[in-house]
Amino acid sequence: MTATEAAEEVLTHLRGWLAATADPVLAAALLDAGCTLVRHAHVMRRHLAESDADELPDPSWNILAFTASAQPPRPWTEVLPSLLGAYPPSHPDHLPGGESLIDDYLIPYTSGGRLGPLIHQASGLAVAGDEVVGGILVVDRPGEGPWISDIWRSPTPDRPGVGAALLMWSVKHLARSGQQTLGLAVTDSNSRARTVYSRAGFIVETTAWTVSVPTLS
Repeated sequence: MTATEAAEEVLTHLRGWLAATADPVLAAALLDAGCTLVRHAHVMRRHLAESDADELPDPSWNILAFTASAQPPRPWTEVLPSLLGAYPPSHPDHLPGGESLIDDYLIPYTSGGRLGPLIHQASGLAVAGDEVVGGILVVDRPGEGPWISDIWRSPTPDRPGVGAALLMWSVKHLARSGQQTLGLAVTDSNSRARTVYSRAGFIVETTAWTVSVPTLS
């Protein structure tokens, strides 16, 4: 079956559904057939070594870990501004919802209701003074192991390096607990994040395209 024929089958049997593929030829055929691209993303993974247990974050940032009961070290209302600032409407992974993101996004991911239980020792918030300027959430994803469900930083120009510091802080704590890898997914168009991950030792493992199949006209 050719990619064009496979795309026709998808449009015939999966109208109104989301479809995902790791085949770039099929992805192109689906888009040519009228599907809408939802996300083009890469799975990246970093293998952890014993020496990673000695890695230290940028000392400019005070990073506070989540509690054993998956509670944030600062109230969610203090966390939210940095998250909203990190994902404005122009961002490829924009998070709409405003204050509702606390109940609809942050709590479900940290309580284990989405991708897996939170690894609280490797999940934390970066704080400058009394202000939360970034965060990282690492879960134990079934079939994947330690997985970054989200990492963000306040876009304030005078605070570069928060994302990299959070990454290496998590790497250090995961390595100390004997974990072997750390994975994540990143949108292809988020080139800034991909650069940070690559510099931190993450390597692209797989690439996938998710498309929305049109409904019957």
